[in-house]
Amino acid sequence: PFFNHQFRQQPQIEHGIGSGVLISPDGYIVTNNHVINGAVDIRVTLKDRRILPAKLIGADKLTDLAVIKINGNDLPNAPWGDSTQLRPGETVLAFGNPFGFNFTVTRGIVSALNRPNPLSQNRRAPGAFIQTDAAINPGNSGGPLVNARGEVIGINTFLVSSSDSFSGMGFAIPTQIVHPTVDALIRDGKVRHGYMGIGISDVTPDNARFFHVENNE
Repeated sequence: PFFNHQFRQQPQIEHGIGSGVLISPDGYIVTNNHVINGAVDIRVTLKDRRILPAKLIGADKLTDLAVIKINGNDLPNAPWGDSTQLRPGETVLAFGNPFGFNFTVTRGIVSALNRPNPLSQNRRAPGAFIQTDAAINPGNSGGPLVNARGEVIGINTFLVSSSDSFSGMGFAIPTQIVHPTVDALIRDGKVRHGYMGIGISDVTPDNARFFHVENNE
């Protein structure tokens, strides 16, 4: 005998986790685009363990930034700092949810400034990343990098490692990029990027000779 079996495949639901930082008392939150990309249901867990639904205000793939919003009043929020005033060696703190361990903070220093993104092949993507040895692991994405005065000076975004876990090289988008991007996302829901058909490179000994540059500084 033959039997006609009908199988119904159960829908697969993917869950993602990341971090974010409240930037206003009425509930605007900054995170990474890759944290919320493709999400159909966004929920935010606050420090007091409340879980609130959030709506997407706007996202920008090029800068890997996004703004979401929860409903609230008088919410605690972090002030902006000026990343252009950072210097290598300064103490910084990285906040986030590494590997799902909520509300974790790690301490380190600014290892370097103005780093390009080694993971991106898009030449239009902005660089100027802050490199830090404050531990950043999967789940930290979107969390704030904070200076010693408690000001947000970057948004933790990625790490460089051969093992997919922290090995001393974490990277954050500086507020000189984050702040105007977030303002545009809140105002317009998107960011309009200019484009110039030029490239910038270091003065190496080879191209210094080619362009007859005597001082290669």
